[in-house]
Amino acid sequence: MSLRTEQEAEHLMRSAKASIAIEGLCLSRKQESLVKKCLTGAITHKEFLKRALELSRHA
Repeated sequence: MSLRTEQEAEHLMRSAKASIAIEGLCLSRKQESLVKKCLTGAITHKEFLKRALELSRHA
């Protein structure tokens, strides 16, 4: 996965959030932050999956 700038990650997030909004869904701030961290390379994909699982367990 290629690393993205904060601006690129924000652009991708706007598009993704619009897509899921059509389905009546939304991301929490924690979920959005986690995805951005993965997109920008602040965390690995493996760490992303671990934290996403933790978030889902505490939802």
